[in-house]
Amino acid sequence: MTMSRSFEDWATKQLGLTDDLVEELQLEPILDLFISRMEAAKARGADDPLKTITGRVAGGNSRACTKRMLQHLGYTPAARRALHRLLAGSTSGWPGLLRLFAEQAELTRKQRHYARRQVLILRSQGTGSRNGSSAACSASAVTP
Repeated sequence: MTMSRSFEDWATKQLGLTDDLVEELQLEPILDLFISRMEAAKARGADDPLKTITGRVAGGNSRACTKRMLQHLGYTPAARRALHRLLAGSTSGWPGLLRLFAEQAELTRKQRHYARRQVLILRSQGTGSRNGSSAACSASAVTP
């Protein structure tokens, strides 16, 4: 996916990530998952499809679907929270890497520090074992 590679290149440059770390964090499949969720929200008429992947703002069905998909990739609860903060933003005002990428913004020193902290959390939490559950979500799930 071209956008995925462009995002990886941008994030690698902005955060100083190595290719090995990008691979370790599974950024490509996560980005594909999040883009899929956002595209589904957009098709359903969402005002801000990015909200679909946020941990707190998304509707219940959307949160549950995204959670199942991330569980399928083996992410622990703490790692899932860090992923949501890193990519989708936080209530503290951090816009998230996806929004910053869409704006082609250069991260400020403060933003870079925040994002790197989330990467450290991801690395320390790692992924748990896959639980074998299906990552599929109901086609009738309502997305904001």
